[in-house]
Amino acid sequence: LKRSRFGSSSLGYQASSTIASKMAMRMTRRLLNVPAVKDFAQYEAMKTTQSTMMVGFFTGHWSMASKMYQEQFETMAKSYPKATFYTCDVDDAPLAAYDAEVTEVPSVVIQPLGLKPDGSYYDKTDMVVVAPELAQFDQVISRAKSALDGIEVLEDAGERQPWQFDPATGTTLPPHK
Repeated sequence: LKRSRFGSSSLGYQASSTIASKMAMRMTRRLLNVPAVKDFAQYEAMKTTQSTMMVGFFTGHWSMASKMYQEQFETMAKSYPKATFYTCDVDDAPLAAYDAEVTEVPSVVIQPLGLKPDGSYYDKTDMVVVAPELAQFDQVISRAKSALDGIEVLEDAGERQPWQFDPATGTTLPPHK
């Protein structure tokens, strides 16, 4: 074995670098359970699904808080099988972020779809945006879970129509029935 000037053998360095590279590979192979919205058309298509609500985790690739709490969002998604969960990077789909009225990341946006308990349809005014207040990023997921638990949606048996662009607001609205 050849000793370096720091007193360690070169074989030991090679072994530790191999272990480190294998650990790095293992850390990057995490599979996401929640689909990622990459464009506005994909976001709009979700509104016509038969799920009871859309729940989005709006992130930024540059946001450390988004990365820290994404796993908690994915865990929350498993608790609500009737809802459609998705993630959306605000830089990949800025129109989706605008339509969802996202002003800060990470934010969770809940859009109920279907019927209210009184029989009327949910619309854009019923959307709930949970954003961090005073940089309290750790409370976004728990506040979103509380908001989800407070929303009651009756399933609508009919086929859903695509939402329509509203030039007055620059966002989309559900079709009038």
